[in-house]
Amino acid sequence: MLETPSIELLGLQVTEPMTWITNWMVATACLVFGHKLFYDEQADISQKFWALFFLFMGLASFTGGIAHGFIQYVGHKFHHVAWLLSGIGIFCAQLAVLPFIEHAKVRSFVRIFCYAQLMIMSASVLIFQHFSSVLIDSIVGLIGIVIPVSIAHFARYKDKRSILVIVGILTNLIPAFIHLLKFSINEWFNFNDISHVVMIGCFYVMFKAAKANTSASHAMVSVN
Repeated sequence: MLETPSIELLGLQVTEPMTWITNWMVATACLVFGHKLFYDEQADISQKFWALFFLFMGLASFTGGIAHGFIQYVGHKFHHVAWLLSGIGIFCAQLAVLPFIEHAKVRSFVRIFCYAQLMIMSASVLIFQHFSSVLIDSIVGLIGIVIPVSIAHFARYKDKRSILVIVGILTNLIPAFIHLLKFSINEWFNFNDISHVVMIGCFYVMFKAAKANTSASHAMVSVN
């Protein structure tokens, strides 16, 4: 079992310093992606929600970095803040594909399901206080909602954003497996750090998907 590394920085005890740094690397990438998407002059409603996805994932990574690096000062429960922010990010990703569901009743049902899922995830994090709540929420939200809607939209309209979204989500299985298998180089650069670095590339694919020219999109409907 790997020992938890720590260093002293400006009089503070920093645990898992590389996990702190790589978390903030992910946060920086996500915030840059989100900013570019949100302020794109051609942004449609889907792109705006993808921007919010990156915003909340960036905030989750920033908070997670604090939780890993400064746990002696903020306590373990600070991780829960990062998990909740991550859940909101997944919720935004679901809303990003909602406009591509053409059938009004199906779209309404999926919307209600997404809101219910967010509330259940938030409650489970607070009650069970375990990362599995976030993992299950990500599987249901991305693989259960975002991918099927993207597949259906691509099959009908050949919108390249949809296929890139699918690829981006599937590539995120790589850091998930790294984390699950706890593949580490040593205690200073462990499975958390490796998965974070790989995750930046995965998020870049999803950013390119959301950034793709919206003029070719079809069947965009209101999320209301």
